[in-house]
Amino acid sequence: MNKQPKKQQPKKIIPNFEYARRLNGKKVKIFLRNGEVLDAEVTGVSNYEIMVKVGDRNLLIFKHAIDDLWEN
Repeated sequence: MNKQPKKQQPKKIIPNFEYARRLNGKKVKIFLRNGEVLDAEVTGVSNYEIMVKVGDRNLLIFKHAIDDLWEN
């Protein structure tokens, strides 16, 4: 008797941007790949970028440029 292999269900993956979206409006510490550290407030999040406010400036940071992100 030949057994049919079970079809595996695809794993549910929660993309990284879902975590970042929870930080919208919160103060964070961002460690960039070039070694800079920013104390910022997250003002917007998309699939590939994070918009933050540092001091009186708004910055658009690509997610692939971020090494680590901590909530303050």
